[in-house]
Amino acid sequence: MKRRVQLEWNFAIHFILLFVVAISLLVPIAGILPVKAQQVDKDRESLDESTLQSRDVTLNTANHTLFLPVIDNGSCRTNISYVKNHFGVQVYGYMGPRSPYYCALVTSGATWVRNEASWERTEPTNVTPDQYQWRSIDNVVEAVRHGGYNQILTINYNPSWAATYSQGRIDKVPLSEFADFVGALVERYDGDGINDADGAPVVEHFEFYNEPDAGVAGVNDIRWGEYGRDYAEMLKAVYPAIKAANPNAKVLLGGIAYDWFTEDNGPFVREFLDAVLTNGGGDYFDIMNFHQYPPFAPNWGAPNGPGLVEKTKAIRAKLAEYSISKPIFITEAGMHSAPAPETPERQARYVTMLYTQALAANVDVLIWFMLYDPHPLYPFRNGLVTTVTDTEPRPRPKPSFVAYQTAVSKLAGARYVRTLTHGETGDPDLLAYSFVDRNNKEMIVAWLGPIGREDVKPLRLTGVSATVTDIYGASRTIGNSNGILTIPIGAQPVYIYINR
Repeated sequence: MKRRVQLEWNFAIHFILLFVVAISLLVPIAGILPVKAQQVDKDRESLDESTLQSRDVTLNTANHTLFLPVIDNGSCRTNISYVKNHFGVQVYGYMGPRSPYYCALVTSGATWVRNEASWERTEPTNVTPDQYQWRSIDNVVEAVRHGGYNQILTINYNPSWAATYSQGRIDKVPLSEFADFVGALVERYDGDGINDADGAPVVEHFEFYNEPDAGVAGVNDIRWGEYGRDYAEMLKAVYPAIKAANPNAKVLLGGIAYDWFTEDNGPFVREFLDAVLTNGGGDYFDIMNFHQYPPFAPNWGAPNGPGLVEKTKAIRAKLAEYSISKPIFITEAGMHSAPAPETPERQARYVTMLYTQALAANVDVLIWFMLYDPHPLYPFRNGLVTTVTDTEPRPRPKPSFVAYQTAVSKLAGARYVRTLTHGETGDPDLLAYSFVDRNNKEMIVAWLGPIGREDVKPLRLTGVSATVTDIYGASRTIGNSNGILTIPIGAQPVYIYINR
């Protein structure tokens, strides 16, 4: 890879398999939102067929030894139907067994993938559905065809004959043209044996445009932000076509940023959601959908981050103003490992925090942005694994990848019970969430905010002993003193199992 990441991670490398990038450039916080990142990789449809080979990376930290996992293409599972837990990742383009990232997807433990379907590529000129060019979207659903994954298709990129702007309102032709495309798309991937794609992959979740609440998101990129009424009319046009093709299909509101608003010199229009709902759009989507990035947590009254619980509560309150209640997906959340002040360790901590709070907030699915680092030209290293380049043909797992695997093992199938009060934790900066895991065992996930602090605070609980597991899966046992367990909690989250 071109990124030769300096191992200034406070990790001592035993087997140096992670190289460094020299990204010392500080970029404004605005870049954290992947408004542009979603376009950097949209053309990634034909990837190197290199086979991933087994390599272990051992890292020492102050508290434990971390073994980064083996990613072995030969052991990748295929044709599996995944239970719909709340773990997912963002990918772009082809994501089947020939992708160098496929085994990272399989071994991550994610059960959902989010990918894009381009109207422009499928219908570059205005034709009838029998003449659509399906190759690009067939590539996008390869993870479903070969791995049985649950997929969210983000329908994006208008053809120039239909719209002035690629991700904006459809202003050159009637909305029926778009409804024809969407209906044919849903029919192709409904698995009913009629006009199906080869292998009959089944896709049942469709969202309409990425961050449509953006007004001006870039050069020649004017989205739906100022046109909430038009977006509602678009939903009214496509919703019946989708349900006619597949009654089981679910329509997601396009994942809105709902942050960094225009009044704060950002690109996102606060009134977009209100305009959609005021104009009846709430009856024409099944799942509410937004994005969440920790740097904006203070905006939602969460100075210790990551703010997912608080933002979800605000979104639900907004829906309630219109007497609407919907399931919630978050189709983008995450954090980068570089540039500074972020680090691979901090990114790994955010994995645990975000998925813990997703469960606590009753969010059905959370998509980590993204599985692999974006294109090297994009300044933020958001991925769980590194990018494949001409000089680095294999992705390498980052600490966040291990944290993701650990979170899947601990939180998938878990049931949220409650959030411990400040009186119980002894400190308002100490956040603790109680769950019952899929094995019916009591589990507490706790950390000390904000994420960059280096001190620890005691969490006192009653019990005979406790098993404390860090975000990388390393465990230790803590005994009691007079029936009280004193567990030191720092900024790195821990999973606590109490023996009563």
